[in-house]
Amino acid sequence: MNRVHPVALQSAGWGRTFVGAAESGFLIRKTTCLAGLHSHPLTTLPMKTWLLLLRDALVWGGLGLLLWLATSKLPSNMQLKAQHSLFPALALTAAAIYGNNLGLVPWLFDRGRYGRYALALLAWVLLLHGAGQLIWPEIYAHNALQPGSNSLFMILVALGLLLTWRTVVQRQQRLQAQLLTREQQLRLLEAQVNPHFLFNTLNSLYALSLTNSPQTPDMLLALAGLMRYQLESTKHAQVPLSDELDYLRDYARLQELRLGARCPVTLIMPSEEDVAGLTVPPLLFLALVENAFTYGTRRAVGSFVTLELTVQERRLALTLRNALPPPTDQQGGTGTGLVNTRQRLALLYPNRHKLLAGPDPTTPDQFLTQLTLAL
Repeated sequence: MNRVHPVALQSAGWGRTFVGAAESGFLIRKTTCLAGLHSHPLTTLPMKTWLLLLRDALVWGGLGLLLWLATSKLPSNMQLKAQHSLFPALALTAAAIYGNNLGLVPWLFDRGRYGRYALALLAWVLLLHGAGQLIWPEIYAHNALQPGSNSLFMILVALGLLLTWRTVVQRQQRLQAQLLTREQQLRLLEAQVNPHFLFNTLNSLYALSLTNSPQTPDMLLALAGLMRYQLESTKHAQVPLSDELDYLRDYARLQELRLGARCPVTLIMPSEEDVAGLTVPPLLFLALVENAFTYGTRRAVGSFVTLELTVQERRLALTLRNALPPPTDQQGGTGTGLVNTRQRLALLYPNRHKLLAGPDPTTPDQFLTQLTLAL
């Protein structure tokens, strides 16, 4: 997983400098694992690893230089005391950061073992604090009650900044991954709409051509207009709702040409004023309407399709009714369009839609589809 790492030398403030050094340590963790595969790692390190090592050296060297410059203006007695206090604290802070990044984070934090990570981090900090007391007892004896120069305080501040930064970065990465996945799913579902519609319409044209129907040229012209809208509308994430309603009218007109008088088609649409300024994803309703015409027109007698769409206070309601196929119907269907529509709605209108589709419990031999959207 890629990470964006701040350049510590360009950061303003001690906290960001610690974070930059810590993130540098994370990069070293990734590359030194590869270097360990060589028989002579110091002489065969790749150029990227050398650059990372050089950057880390510059970070900590620059930080040490800043400390030296900050204390060089002090009186000689205070200067010596400050440098003897700050430089060991800097060394312990570096050890804490690299130990955390190279060991605790990859083995515990990145694997979601947060409780164990917290205990291990506490143990690591206390271990370093104890080591500092053994190595520099005179410093701890004089400065234990001075937080500004206490190594334990510096270690905790550095690790706190590091953990905060890492949490923010990981959250951003998760959000980016979710958005990318959502966008890919939508593109895939939209790409499946066009072939599905075209396949069904071409079947209708083929059936008409077998009978030398005079309506075939009109159907071809209507189909060309529908396909033109599909090609243009799918270039945009949102299209005017009025355009989608015009498209549904044209689609219903195409089906009327195909079916003739044996299948009455009823459309109830809102006025232009009711939908002014409202937008929806392109071809959002097509699969539902297509499904109604696919299954609602298979009866020799009694076929019908009714579409009613209303909009009130930015709440859209679509109701489709069609005749159920006869019990002897063997054509079946894949159900791809309805499945795709459910998936698109789940991605585009999470917790803002409701889709019900199935035999109408109140009316025999009818299929009912109801969709509500909060626009």
